[in-house]
Amino acid sequence: MLELFTRAGIVAWPLGLCSVLAVGIMLERAFTLGRIQRLEDRAFTVLRAAFQSGDLEAAEDPRIAPAPVARVVDAARSVGAGNSDAALSAIEVAVASQRLRLRRYLSTLATIGSTAPFIGLFGTVLGVMRAFQEMSRSALSGETMAAGISEALSATALGLLVAIPSVMAYNYFLNRVQGLLVRIQGHVAALVPMMGTEAGEQVPAEKG
Repeated sequence: MLELFTRAGIVAWPLGLCSVLAVGIMLERAFTLGRIQRLEDRAFTVLRAAFQSGDLEAAEDPRIAPAPVARVVDAARSVGAGNSDAALSAIEVAVASQRLRLRRYLSTLATIGSTAPFIGLFGTVLGVMRAFQEMSRSALSGETMAAGISEALSATALGLLVAIPSVMAYNYFLNRVQGLLVRIQGHVAALVPMMGTEAGEQVPAEKG
């Protein structure tokens, strides 16, 4: 990859920046989504036990507050179970907010995956143009011409090297986010009726 970088010309720098940014996003999402998944499961267990026992103080444990299900439940409780329509709207808004939270930076990763090949292609076009310009100014041998085009194609190769892992990572994390959202909605659907029963009225669960 270092050889490609040195031979890719001016486009090597934006592609290098894209690769660093993509790797950073991959590491951040892998860590963050793993932490959220573990916290989500723990929060659901705590909240279910709290609602079943009627211990509302346990449901306000600050250690589970960052969990998506805890934030959705807090949104529903802030409205009050007496107004089921308002509670349902609050749940929908809270789930949408968690969807954005889970998909954070993924659009950037998709943008890198879709634009990196074009950046590399642009570098190749510039390299080929430069090779032909040099050929028009002096009598270049076929070997020299081939070497110039080979260097120009290095830009395309580098662009693909950045794009392919980015697209694969985007699809992986997108599927992982979808799985987390299904789990969150399942947790909310299980907890909301307990909240409604506690308040004397059932609040409709969020629809997937």
